[in-house]
Amino acid sequence: MKYDNENIPFDKCVKVLGWNSSRFDIALLWDALDSELWTIGVPIGDLNNTKSITVTHKKSHMKLQFIDAENLFGPMTLKACVKDYGDKSEHKDVFLYEIINSKNLNEVLMKTEPFEYEDFKSQLKGGYSITKDEYDQYLIDFQRLPKRLEYLKYYNINDTEIMVKPLMNLIDTFEQFNIDVLHYISIASCAYATKHYSTYFPSKFNLESDKQTYYEDFDINADYSNPNPKAKHFELIAGYWKNKCYHYKQQDYKAGRETEKNVTADDYDYYKRLFEISVCSICSAKFTYDNPPSLDRQDNELPHTKANCLPACVSCNIAHANRDSKIASLHIKMRQYAIKHNLPMTISDERIYKLHRECITGGLAAVFHRKNIAGKTPINELTYDEQQNKVISQDNENVTTHVFALDGNSLYPSSYSSVKNENIPCTDHRIYTAARSRFYSEKLYVIKNCIDQRKDIFVAKVNGYFPKSEYNNLLALPPIFRNIEIENKEEVIGEYMYSQAQKHSLPMTKNDRKLTTLVDTNGQFMVFNNYYLWLLIDLGFVITDYKSIAVFEKNAAYEPFVRTMMNLRIQSILAGSTKEKFYKFIINSSYGYDTLNTEKFGKIKMLDKAGTFIAQHHPNHIDIRRISANTFAVQTKPKTATCFTSIKSGVFTLDNAKYWYLNYIYNFMYKCLDRKRFHFVLADTDSIYIAIAGDKDKDCHQQFESIVTDKQFYDQHVYQFLPDPNKDIYDHKKILGFGIENEGYELISLGPKCY
Repeated sequence: MKYDNENIPFDKCVKVLGWNSSRFDIALLWDALDSELWTIGVPIGDLNNTKSITVTHKKSHMKLQFIDAENLFGPMTLKACVKDYGDKSEHKDVFLYEIINSKNLNEVLMKTEPFEYEDFKSQLKGGYSITKDEYDQYLIDFQRLPKRLEYLKYYNINDTEIMVKPLMNLIDTFEQFNIDVLHYISIASCAYATKHYSTYFPSKFNLESDKQTYYEDFDINADYSNPNPKAKHFELIAGYWKNKCYHYKQQDYKAGRETEKNVTADDYDYYKRLFEISVCSICSAKFTYDNPPSLDRQDNELPHTKANCLPACVSCNIAHANRDSKIASLHIKMRQYAIKHNLPMTISDERIYKLHRECITGGLAAVFHRKNIAGKTPINELTYDEQQNKVISQDNENVTTHVFALDGNSLYPSSYSSVKNENIPCTDHRIYTAARSRFYSEKLYVIKNCIDQRKDIFVAKVNGYFPKSEYNNLLALPPIFRNIEIENKEEVIGEYMYSQAQKHSLPMTKNDRKLTTLVDTNGQFMVFNNYYLWLLIDLGFVITDYKSIAVFEKNAAYEPFVRTMMNLRIQSILAGSTKEKFYKFIINSSYGYDTLNTEKFGKIKMLDKAGTFIAQHHPNHIDIRRISANTFAVQTKPKTATCFTSIKSGVFTLDNAKYWYLNYIYNFMYKCLDRKRFHFVLADTDSIYIAIAGDKDKDCHQQFESIVTDKQFYDQHVYQFLPDPNKDIYDHKKILGFGIENEGYELISLGPKCY
């Protein structure tokens, strides 16, 4: 492969894929890296689970990149992958591993008879590792080969061949969105790239069956400068200019450049006038307080002198640096386009970054009532006795008739879709995600005004509680889903849990961090986004103290992506196509990469013996692996982290999902259903299981029909959330809707869980 212009350099890189290779095959690769002809690049992952590793041939400069194909499909077996995403006519063969070791290898593999079924009895799994049908297929396959060794070769080749079809299907699916799957190492990163590609080219995600009006596509030849016409023109002040001159001189001094002819504070009048009448020499944008000027050196070998510098935007100057002019131009145009359309961005303010890291809270998984059997289990109520200051759990006279389970339709993608819904009372009936940062503040009156006005979107760090008068409305499902440190003391976790922990010799001296449901912030500051915090306030939450706030522009740029993926999935279901699983896979994987950064990732370096000796005595040392007599792979904890993803989008997705989940329960269920006739069985990230005391003469498909108290409200809103039985699959899979996951007569949990 070559470009039309052969002078353009390109990587000669061959991708080598294996299934689950990061745990097994990579161990063989490490031993082979001690070579005079090959150099090893920095591995991705850690020494025990290396997701990708690249080696380069010293003479030809050919690269081999080893990738674990399992990461492109998520955690599953190759057998399951072939079944879900591959050719239905293919199957994964079986082989017996447990009876083979280095001592009996030749003896076992040279035999000509097949293994007996009893040989497949696994000591690791505690039973047979294959079924009778799989064994019968094994006998058929073995008949074509002379001995077990030949079958092993056939087995390994077949494992590779059956992996190809799912990979090709995955590549074809992403290719329609101009995404090269093999450029990435996980399905989450592929889906993330597709999602952000849609923000620059929304028309590519506008199906004929679902025509929407979006902003125009990105055009590298278009002018996106000065996106804010109301921005105040920049006026240079003496103190600002003096500070800039000082830093220019320091920059040149550290680089070893002459500084005698550098610009100085005496040039203030000249540059004050220059910035007033000129525009950016790179992008032609005017200088404003939103877009301040700087000096861009034309020859990067020379210092900051009048003759060598032209005025340029700070952002353009950074993007330009020593890069190719066309690449720099692309970066600049993309940034201007992102500002114009309020697209998601990374964070440059460390205070805002830390605020977001504190706010990241996963999905709940809690069991409230373990035994639920129709005709036997009474509905349970929790009430708060303020005089005795305790919660009383008691059964009422209503008996369970059925269990009803609801599941959010791709709840996370729905939560960042910004699709209009009349059940969202604020911000134009949309749940927005965060775009560009507007400001950060720790001033109490600023934080309070932003929260009270309900216009801006933000994340705020506050301390607060629900009054005890609200407890009876909240105890069935306390609305604050946050992590807290829990002391393993009897008075904290209860007599039963404490005795069980002691019985099983569990460590009790260390605190546990658990995700749970709360009615206050546990006496500490917690971070919430605006939608979640407003809902809590509407339910009676009282803020006692304010710490900080970060305010953002509103962003609805992900709507084309979510609409298109949901519709493509539905069309695949109607057509009976296996691509339905791919589209579901893509849309549900598109969230996780947003919160990824390098903060907790180990850094791997290739060091000689002396460097390794020093590194392993460093407090940041994590692990070490020997490559050769004088080469070692050393993993250390990095001193700094890179935030290269839109962490704001991830944070808002998580809290928006909690808001919408609780909004359905508190502002729909509690307003029109008899609360004495149902209790929550369990709450999961995007699903809720409910035991209902309905009409005993009806079957388990009666849903909420028999416990409605406000029929007018129920009829008005029920099918805005739930699927309308009189409509098609597009309604059943609607964005911000809930699907029926299950209906039955009993649900028993083997144990409580809350993490």
